[in-house]
Amino acid sequence: MFMGILGYVERLDEVRAIVTRVMDAVPSGSYLVLWDGTDTGTAVKEGSERLTQTGAIPYYLRNLEQLGQCFDGLEMIEPGLVPITYWRLAESEVSTAQHIDVYGA
Repeated sequence: MFMGILGYVERLDEVRAIVTRVMDAVPSGSYLVLWDGTDTGTAVKEGSERLTQTGAIPYYLRNLEQLGQCFDGLEMIEPGLVPITYWRLAESEVSTAQHIDVYGA
């Protein structure tokens, strides 16, 4: 489970290597659970920039294609890479879910 932490790793190739190393170490049939902030919205981009300006450890936002690369070689289950507020919603909940620029699968 990588819950909002891979954005602290600057290079995408390092992120992919971390995920691969973990998935190689777990039993066959295990699942990867991952969510992270994305560069899909202005508010998240501005928040990331403000965080960096404070001197905190920078948080590197990725686009959806880059985040999806973390699942290369794995079988992604439905609904796939979506905003986490939409993951596995009941049909009746879709209209009330709030969109956020944090995607996961």
